[in-house]
Amino acid sequence: MTDHPAAGFDAEMVAPHLRGVRVLVPVTSRRTLSDRLSAAGARVHAVEFIAIAPSSKPAELAVATARWCSGQYDWMAVTSRNAVAAMAELAAIAGTTLGEPQPAAQVATVGESTLEVCAEVGLAVALVPVGQATANGIVAQMPHGTGRVLAPLGNLASPALARGLTRKGWTVDSVEAYRTVDGPGLDAATAEALRAGKVDAVLLTSGSVAERFAAQCLNVAASTRIVAIGETTAASAKASGLEVHAVAATPSYDGIVTALSAVLARIERAKDALPVEEL
Repeated sequence: MTDHPAAGFDAEMVAPHLRGVRVLVPVTSRRTLSDRLSAAGARVHAVEFIAIAPSSKPAELAVATARWCSGQYDWMAVTSRNAVAAMAELAAIAGTTLGEPQPAAQVATVGESTLEVCAEVGLAVALVPVGQATANGIVAQMPHGTGRVLAPLGNLASPALARGLTRKGWTVDSVEAYRTVDGPGLDAATAEALRAGKVDAVLLTSGSVAERFAAQCLNVAASTRIVAIGETTAASAKASGLEVHAVAATPSYDGIVTALSAVLARIERAKDALPVEEL
């Protein structure tokens, strides 16, 4: 059974359930989620399943960035902080900023970390889909139009964004802004801990992470709870043979921490309900 805990985040409510809990947390060069859980008292196993590499088409990305900065697009539709960061770096090299064509040019995006990096580089966001924080959510809530849309994507991105916006009348230029590649992954000690039930929970923060985790450690102890950051990630995990015990109600770090806390609280309640001789 997969739970979908409530979306609201209450730091004081979730913290008691995290103290001392052994949690596997995927990380890249940014460790926001693992740092948050460590600060709450969790015993974090940080694992780099994926790494972010530069685009294999840097010239195309540079041209697209220059066109955006010079006001040649009506919208940018972006679903990853990595894409924004890569474009911001190129804009800075050229002596400009991604915010240069605004307010005429607008931005549609999803995800807590993408919103954060947009704010950091001076990009005002006009559209954040409600209820579906995915590329399909952007497609569903973008207006119909006849202008040009820039879609900076990762190398593993689905074509759904470009296809959907094209169907709504937009001319879409997709460009590879970064690549998702394999990270070091699980070490032998952590893999053995997962098989032996010495890890209480595993957090899955993307479909790429879910696939790599399953490939490296499909035989997870039955006592270990697997929590996905959203429905897309949960679907990838299930397709890879993993059992998902909870899915964040909102695909954000707040959402996945709340979902983790809810799962742990349920386990605690179940233990409290057992007769003393069964403990």
